[in-house]
Amino acid sequence: MRALLLYLRSRQVPGGMLWGVPVMVAVAWLGTGHADPRRAVMAAALALTLGIAILGHGLAGADSTLDATAALRWAPRRALHLTAITVLAAVVVTAVTTAPAGAVLRDAAGITGTAALAAALFGRQLAWTLPVVTGCLSAGIPATPEPFALYLLTWAGQPPGSPAAATVAVVLAVTGTAAYLILGPRRIS
Repeated sequence: MRALLLYLRSRQVPGGMLWGVPVMVAVAWLGTGHADPRRAVMAAALALTLGIAILGHGLAGADSTLDATAALRWAPRRALHLTAITVLAAVVVTAVTTAPAGAVLRDAAGITGTAALAAALFGRQLAWTLPVVTGCLSAGIPATPEPFALYLLTWAGQPPGSPAAATVAVVLAVTGTAAYLILGPRRIS
């Protein structure tokens, strides 16, 4: 139990939850007043984006060299951390929003994958970048089927039954998780 508490503190998880959960609740709640279900899905995607961007800061410790040299198997801890972020974000937003739970879970998995990919590519300080870009594109551009490239970029704001959105979310979740588990967070010197 002590090792878990030390891990959580070293990743600043309590502080991330202190800010991330209320942000997700507030943004998801603001999107519940509309009769249009697409607006609820976009608000849920934006809530997930902001919450996961905040929680993504904890995907690495303050000392990246220590993370790389410790005599621990990091892959199981990293996988559990990503799973916890996905589940926490999906549960919080689903409890508040009127968006379908399937769309929320799809977006939570995909956006967490983007945060993991950003942590692996850019380090913990910039783990927020890819989730925020994803959320801004999905919230700012309507999900129209043409052009198809733009349709793929706005996957998080698409309706729950969209096979393209599900495919993009799975690809991002798997790619980001694999990069983060194999490479770990980028070392910042």
